[in-house]
Amino acid sequence: MDFIKEGAEIWMDLGLLIEAYGFRTVFSPELAVMTLLLALFYWKYGREDVSGLGSAGFALGIFLFYFALGGPLNLLGHFWFSIHMLQQSILYLVVPPLILAGLPAKFYSRTLQIPVVRSVIAVGGNPIVALLLFNGLFSFYHVPVIFEAAMSNYALHNMLHILLLVTAFGLWWPVYCLAGRQMLSPLKKIGYIFLNGLMLTPACGLIIFANEPLYAIYTGDTHLLCLPFYSLTVNQKPFELPWLTQLADQQLGGVVMKIVQEISYGIMLGYVFFQWFRKENADDQDDRLPEAAI
Repeated sequence: MDFIKEGAEIWMDLGLLIEAYGFRTVFSPELAVMTLLLALFYWKYGREDVSGLGSAGFALGIFLFYFALGGPLNLLGHFWFSIHMLQQSILYLVVPPLILAGLPAKFYSRTLQIPVVRSVIAVGGNPIVALLLFNGLFSFYHVPVIFEAAMSNYALHNMLHILLLVTAFGLWWPVYCLAGRQMLSPLKKIGYIFLNGLMLTPACGLIIFANEPLYAIYTGDTHLLCLPFYSLTVNQKPFELPWLTQLADQQLGGVVMKIVQEISYGIMLGYVFFQWFRKENADDQDDRLPEAAI
């Protein structure tokens, strides 16, 4: 009964959002159509030589991309910092590895055959550069003065989010690249992922353990909704959460980011280690075959 009650409350809240801001603002149908077309294109042309697990990962990544950027999560993230951090975590720590995992091997080889793209990837996809770019930009984005400027300016907001998304894909590129100078051994991949897990810890710690609210923009009466294809200024929250103070909301945001990061990176570490272990076992069996034949 509690589950049914909670489900009804969620639908009521969605009804309030749609009533207050309109269906287009809440669900961004333009982005939904674009996402669906991309998924259909992949289903017809892009899943050749991809495992069922990889295809499922791509589909989940595309869905989560829309869910985080085009659904209610994006809207509510303008009113609550914790929801904004959940959106950020999904977009940059979950979506890129899922999508890259579902791309065929020929995508990586053909990408590296294009001179301009190869030159860009040689710099942006370099493990050290990629690690510093994303983690540095993400920490820079959450400096209070930068964050508040981005949440108050549609053009700056979009520019920073595009940069973050591009650098997030660059961050995961060395883990999936199957050819070229950026190809890492399994052991180096494990070290790379582990090091990435440490890089965001200081920023999350500052947010979690701050003694006062850092982002005054969440206390204002007027909010600029930066939606995928347009912006909208509103002067009220869709509903109130009296139990969630601004400081608690901020601390919860840091915790959410760290938890999602640990889960995402932990799964990737396990996946890389399992693939490495399976390959080593296969190689050992191949080495034993001639001896067994004798």
